[in-house]
Amino acid sequence: MKIKSRNEILNDVIKDGEKYPENWKAVFGKDNKSFSNDYYIFNPNTGIYFLKEYQKNPFEIKGVGGKIARQVDEDIEAKVSKYAGDFGIIQGDYRKVLKNLEKGVKPQKILDAAIKGKKDLGISLPVRGHASSSKDVFDDIHNTLSTKQKKLDLKFEKMATEDGLYSSYD
Repeated sequence: MKIKSRNEILNDVIKDGEKYPENWKAVFGKDNKSFSNDYYIFNPNTGIYFLKEYQKNPFEIKGVGGKIARQVDEDIEAKVSKYAGDFGIIQGDYRKVLKNLEKGVKPQKILDAAIKGKKDLGISLPVRGHASSSKDVFDDIHNTLSTKQKKLDLKFEKMATEDGLYSSYD
């Protein structure tokens, strides 16, 4: 598995989302041991991406990720489907959004266009599907895939340690 930065992984997911817009699923949870927010984002056509991140300060989110599986087990998909809500990754061209707002296009129309898959107003949703934030589902998937993500966990802990995430205040 190649470990990449948070933004590189999100770009990979978005690229795959443009190729395979349907059947995305995600599981969100908190890893209390490493103080991270963890995300499993997957599609039967692409495999499973794992992203681990934390809020370094109010302006910066840092994280690492990787593709931890090329295929998605049916039982993982089934667990997410039971507890699913909607999720999506939003991409935006802020200049285009501002130009449309200046022209008098209402914000709701811009959002509606994005939801319908139209990019011409400045916002798009290249990845959307169902997600679960159920602690039971997260813990189950986290434990099932724990051996595949050890290398990524170590990289995250090294980065977080260098940033002082685990240091107490003096």
